[in-house]
Amino acid sequence: MHLALQNAETINRLVEQGELLLKSFHVEYEKDPAGWNTEFVRGELIGWRSTLHTLYHDYAEDIVTRVVARTHLPIPDGEVPSGAAHAF
Repeated sequence: MHLALQNAETINRLVEQGELLLKSFHVEYEKDPAGWNTEFVRGELIGWRSTLHTLYHDYAEDIVTRVVARTHLPIPDGEVPSGAAHAF
């Protein structure tokens, strides 16, 4: 299953959701790197990424890469079943 064969509207929404979560994480991280809100948003971002892996398997990182490219922000560390090279 290649990502290009998926519904473009769905993929775009997933990218937009990832952008919102990643930007929110970085805002909270700037306020308090170890704060509750930072960790909450980190968990939301990890959940989003984990769901991508469940649905799109090897192509999930293509969506993550689009988010990173559009935001120019790194993905924070977290437990995701992937060999991704994104790290904070």
